[in-house]
Amino acid sequence: MELEFRHLRVVRAIADAGTLTGAAAELRMTQPSVTEALRRAERIVGGPLFRRGARGATPTPLGEVVAAHARTVLEALDRFEVAVGRTSPGAARFGCTPSMLLASLSVLVPRVLGVEASVRTELDGVAHLELLADNRIEGALVAEFPGGEYPVPAGVHRAAVAVEPMFVALADRHPLARRTEIDLADLAGETWGAASTARDHFGDHLTEVCLRAGFTPDIRIMDATEALQAAELGRAVLPVMPGSRSRSGVAVVPLAGAPLWMATTLFWRTGGVLRPADVDRLWTGLVEAQHQVVQRPPVYRAWLHRHPEWTTTPARPVPRHDPCSR
Repeated sequence: MELEFRHLRVVRAIADAGTLTGAAAELRMTQPSVTEALRRAERIVGGPLFRRGARGATPTPLGEVVAAHARTVLEALDRFEVAVGRTSPGAARFGCTPSMLLASLSVLVPRVLGVEASVRTELDGVAHLELLADNRIEGALVAEFPGGEYPVPAGVHRAAVAVEPMFVALADRHPLARRTEIDLADLAGETWGAASTARDHFGDHLTEVCLRAGFTPDIRIMDATEALQAAELGRAVLPVMPGSRSRSGVAVVPLAGAPLWMATTLFWRTGGVLRPADVDRLWTGLVEAQHQVVQRPPVYRAWLHRHPEWTTTPARPVPRHDPCSR
């Protein structure tokens, strides 16, 4: 048996995150899957790669060697994929964090640029901006959270597309599931399931607003499938995008006062494929999709009707948007 790319990705993610939980979030895997992949890698190389303790996972001397080579190999693989055109020839390459606007972006790019879109989806917004700065993608659509705005590399520009409240998903039999809005303090004692990375600051945002509400949240990092199952079984509540649709066994409910919120931002590079006119058309199309598609679910529409003071999108492309400023 030989080390595979997936093993190298797991080793690199653990080394970067410092914990198996953080690596699982980074890779959008369950923690047991990460643990099993690490065990296989250790069997293949013939020794332990990390020491696990109170401070997380620390590379062993062997682990440091393997992690260093994993970074080199995976970076070379990324360059190879770009060079041989794994994306279709002439495709415009975009990075995107999970978003309700992902499908709209895939439709808009061919309309605006006249070529197909190749969209790379990854939870880590910093990774997209690094690829953009390195001329390996043409643009990025990234979610940011209060207190965690990403540093913009030199030559990269930003335009706010939407700023939205975050709702919660919980079991439809939960005592609070029938409320029009839930006070955050009423969720003290609940387990919070969340997909997050060490670099997106969502966990920090959630912790901060819960502390202001009088409690410390119990946050468990889960992938999307695991999180929805936990919510349906009543084992967790999930912060979700407001455009998320209710599914069988799960209710989506707004939080009173919109304490949790997220911003979706379009990034592009000076001198790249996207000309100023292209950026304007893409931005306009994304804003239209925000109003016509993302804000369509009844729970979200009703919340916006109750809160006319909140404007999700700016009137023109600007770096940042205050939704409660007219």
